[in-house]
Amino acid sequence: MLGTCLILNPCKSFYSNPARMFSFCGREFLHIKWSSDPSTHLFFIRNSAFRFSSDGTELPSPTVDYLIKKCGLTPESAFKASQRINIKSTAKPDSVLALLKSYGLPKPYIAKLISKDPTVLSADPTKTLEPKIEFFSNMGISGPDLARIFHRHPSILSNFSLKNYIVPCIDFLKSFLHDDRSIAVALTRLRWIKEIRRVMQPNIEMLRYEGVQDSGISKLIIRRPQLLTWKQPQFNEVVLHTKALGFDPSSMMFIHALCTLSQMYKTTLEAKLELFRSFGWSEDEILCIFRKQPRCLSLSEKILRTRLDFFMNKLSWTVAEVAKNPVVLLLSMEKRIVPRYSVIQVLLSQGLMKKQSISTALILTEDKFLEKFVRKYHQELPQLLKEYKRNME
Repeated sequence: MLGTCLILNPCKSFYSNPARMFSFCGREFLHIKWSSDPSTHLFFIRNSAFRFSSDGTELPSPTVDYLIKKCGLTPESAFKASQRINIKSTAKPDSVLALLKSYGLPKPYIAKLISKDPTVLSADPTKTLEPKIEFFSNMGISGPDLARIFHRHPSILSNFSLKNYIVPCIDFLKSFLHDDRSIAVALTRLRWIKEIRRVMQPNIEMLRYEGVQDSGISKLIIRRPQLLTWKQPQFNEVVLHTKALGFDPSSMMFIHALCTLSQMYKTTLEAKLELFRSFGWSEDEILCIFRKQPRCLSLSEKILRTRLDFFMNKLSWTVAEVAKNPVVLLLSMEKRIVPRYSVIQVLLSQGLMKKQSISTALILTEDKFLEKFVRKYHQELPQLLKEYKRNME
């Protein structure tokens, strides 16, 4: 059997490579040498991950075999997982898998869950797992959401007490989130830690002190709950920075700006500000667009540059025109801007549309855009729909 290993090139699979057994200092090793890369070698020390036939041929162990065939793990993931669990009998693992499937957890998520915490397969399905899964299920949390919650933190299933930890945590979240769907969304984004109330409460009190309403705190818990688990000095800094930029703590826009700023290093923020400056934006104009649409600064520099170039160079929009409708910077070039602009160009050339209507055409919902800018001109310009669909591909 194999286990502890030295992998000099872990990106390649070792299953299809020739292997050689040898003994050293009373221990058996497997040596694999890659034919495509003579300098790369693998050495595995005998334990519980593999077994060998009489001629030294490498065979998957029962544990690895089960993880691959029954749980859907890749060979590499199965090998790693086999270091944490040894399946001697399949009775309990089979029951665990059946339980997870019965609650609607999709097979790919079950594989991810077990890959992350294979010890779930050794948990008691009746006493340990089912009460917790049933608790979440009774809240209306469906299979896919259950899977995302458990995959994000598998210890919820195998280690955390339902009575002493999970229920108090949910009760705390319920004091801010008043419907199960919102709680489900927050749980899929939260990295569970012990004593969530104790960790979050000081940061919540700081927000209240600065004037943030409970509705804003609820929005933050749904959108980015992990932010509330930050250490106080770090959390206080980003809150005060958001406030210093002129955002009103009592407004929901403060929460959007807080989330945006909390996801960027200062150097990253400065690089994005410099990008706007390179297109002729002043500090006040940058701050204006950020206050209107904080998510603009959450875009990568590459995406920001592409969209600013399109609107300000190709369409010759002024800073004021972009700042008036900053949401256009959030629209996908491939799925929204380019296909719709192909229609807009035709309408402009035919005098059927004014330049001032471009932003409206880009922002409208799909059905309203088709109705107002495509189907409306079907008789005189039947090629519009074809042109639009061609650019959507």
